[in-house]
Amino acid sequence: MAAPGADSSRQSAKGKILIVDDEEGMRDLLKAILEADYHIAEADSGAALHQALEKEEPDVVLLDMKLPDANGLSLLSAIKQRWPATEVIILSGTPNDSRAASWAAEAVKGGAFAFLSKSAEFSFPQILDCVSSALEHRCQAQVSTPDA
Repeated sequence: MAAPGADSSRQSAKGKILIVDDEEGMRDLLKAILEADYHIAEADSGAALHQALEKEEPDVVLLDMKLPDANGLSLLSAIKQRWPATEVIILSGTPNDSRAASWAAEAVKGGAFAFLSKSAEFSFPQILDCVSSALEHRCQAQVSTPDA
């Protein structure tokens, strides 16, 4: 006979998402979208992210491009160095222009899973799909490269 809660522990094995954004409203919105399916942690600055880097590794980080005390691209490097398997989705409030395209290319080159604009096209399904895809990618990468 299975131990009590054995099946429910598999069902409750939610991915861990770290939301890094200086705007409380955006953190609250992302949390509302994601908290039914994922465990959510939050950081409101680059300094708070650096503190989080000493804690449990998340599966996915939603990282704002512009924080008052840091640039998302420089934080991406720190995240990937500390947590190489963590997928990072960069969020930018900059409209889709040439600067955003340049940042997106640099972010992907730096190891970001995706670059999403917090513009008019920003939608709940888009966030859910991107986080789900990032989590799936992370799981596939872990299966193909088991610990030695």
